[in-house]
Amino acid sequence: ELGGYVIQISPNGKHGLVVAMQDQGNSNWYEANNLLSNASKHDAAGKEFLDWRLPTKRELALMYAVYSNGNAARLNTSTYWSSTELDNSSVWVHNFLYNIQASDNKSGTFNVRAVRAF
Repeated sequence: ELGGYVIQISPNGKHGLVVAMQDQGNSNWYEANNLLSNASKHDAAGKEFLDWRLPTKRELALMYAVYSNGNAARLNTSTYWSSTELDNSSVWVHNFLYNIQASDNKSGTFNVRAVRAF
């Protein structure tokens, strides 16, 4: 109903964060938004929404918690882009195999997994 797997709910239960149920592909950071906005890169439930975006560094940590506690969102042992920039050429990424957050160059190639707020 919300386009993916709920990974966070506000204290009042009215708002939260949803992670898409599949990766949208691999790309550099600059091209990631093209994958996020392409309906064919989402499952049937995810195609219904237009407000997908890259997760923040903090949200990637929440995604990893889901991954390490049963992986209901079907995340991979991959490195995922965040939207959290370090500077003009670097951004934070999260490696799900080793649970490491580090900065990397925006021109590299990593996995893209969308999130959206509700």
